[in-house]
Amino acid sequence: MTFLLNRSKNWSLWFFPILLGVGLIFLVFNGYQEVGKIKQLGQKRGNLIHFNQKLNWKNEEMYREVSRLKNDPVYLEEIARREFGLVKPDEIIFFLDEGHLKEEAGNVTGTRSNQRR
Repeated sequence: MTFLLNRSKNWSLWFFPILLGVGLIFLVFNGYQEVGKIKQLGQKRGNLIHFNQKLNWKNEEMYREVSRLKNDPVYLEEIARREFGLVKPDEIIFFLDEGHLKEEAGNVTGTRSNQRR
């Protein structure tokens, strides 16, 4: 009987350290994988913070735009003229061809240099 009692004590003395060692090895290998995941999550968090800052800036910009449109009639008139081509009843609009003006500017310059000769 003492032999069986000693044998069970020897078994428990070996079983728990081996189990502890296997568990420790598992945690070490699993930990390395988790470190990589933590780094990825940190990068993702940084990207989201940057994206959130951009959205906050854009949101503030849009809030200022809406506030100006509601409270500033001069700005509202400027937007209406630029976006929709609106004019006052007594205004006359002249449309100029920019390409044509550039050609004339080149000819005028050439003409002046010819006049100096």
